[in-house]
Amino acid sequence: MTSNHKPFRLGLLTTLNTNIGDDFIREGLLSVVRDLIGSDHLKCEAVNKHKPNTVYPVWHPIRHLYAKGIIQRPKLRFLRKPIERWVPPLGFSRFHNCDLILQCGTPILWEGCRNSEWAILIWRDVLAQLQRIRRPVLNLGGGSCYGWEKLPTTLLGSEDEEFVRLMLNAASVTTVRDRLSQQLFATLGFQTPRICCPAILAGQAFAKPAVATRKVVLNYMKGGGHFDFGQSINAQEWEETMRSFIIRLKQDGWEPVFLAHNQQEEKLAARIWPDLPRVCPAGIAEYFEVVRQAAFGVFNRMHASVAAAGLGVPSVAIGNDSRNLMVEALGLPALYTKDATVGRLWDSIQSLISNHDAESRRLLELRHKTFEQYKEILRPYLPAADA
Repeated sequence: MTSNHKPFRLGLLTTLNTNIGDDFIREGLLSVVRDLIGSDHLKCEAVNKHKPNTVYPVWHPIRHLYAKGIIQRPKLRFLRKPIERWVPPLGFSRFHNCDLILQCGTPILWEGCRNSEWAILIWRDVLAQLQRIRRPVLNLGGGSCYGWEKLPTTLLGSEDEEFVRLMLNAASVTTVRDRLSQQLFATLGFQTPRICCPAILAGQAFAKPAVATRKVVLNYMKGGGHFDFGQSINAQEWEETMRSFIIRLKQDGWEPVFLAHNQQEEKLAARIWPDLPRVCPAGIAEYFEVVRQAAFGVFNRMHASVAAAGLGVPSVAIGNDSRNLMVEALGLPALYTKDATVGRLWDSIQSLISNHDAESRRLLELRHKTFEQYKEILRPYLPAADA
């Protein structure tokens, strides 16, 4: 309970009903907030960044003009510039009523991030304005998403530079989850602390760490990830690698279970491995019940690795882009899909298995350290809790 009985209004820029990995990030940060001030007087205002017009209440004209592309209709396009120029400074967004706004993780840097759905309607028109009136905006756990073979070395002179500067200036604090983001922000003169992704904090609010069984949790995506990034990744080759790897797992007495993040992944696993069990959890609690007794994981979803680490479950991650680096930040193996041969996968899991207990303890200690780091970041912006 907080000492002030007035509700503390917390704005959350996140995704809703889109990606369970984003739910992990949001819930991880909320676990820190609740630890600091309790939940009795906490009121959350969550905005789905993929529907940026919903940052405004239902009565607001911008919300309706941007709904279903109304503002793009030829007869109404003349309204766009005056509306964008004169209406946002009036305020009245849902975040204007909040005491603190958190941008909850996810990639914030990629080629073309200036054109994201939320760049104008949320960052420029709302969050930058809130910073000018001294309403704190914390940009926490952001990361990068560039093709593994196309990692940039600077943002200076890039087409995204102006937007990135706006975003960094709009936030009272920005933290990053990978070394590339930290390095790129430094090229613009911004020093940003690197802290593990907040998704590592989500699990223990829903499940307790458990003794490992012979279960191995797997997550498989065609081609190893969401995007190819023009890197000519051979999806069939990755499928064959996983087929051979799973055969070897079963021969060694392991019990693989597919953990799908959506129904498409579940259907894909069912088509390729119809004889193996698979789960597509309906929510976070069910997700962590599947994970908690696993000996280790092998994941294409980076947030599966991060979330499992919070329960002391080590893993190998395989992906196509710089999101691999947020797993690297946990001290866990993260392989580029082209490099992920059966031999390299097997060597990686053998290292995890041979040091399993120590590795599990290390990950739980890392979770605790990460929790304390986010507490230190958030504490100055939250009301003091009752003794």
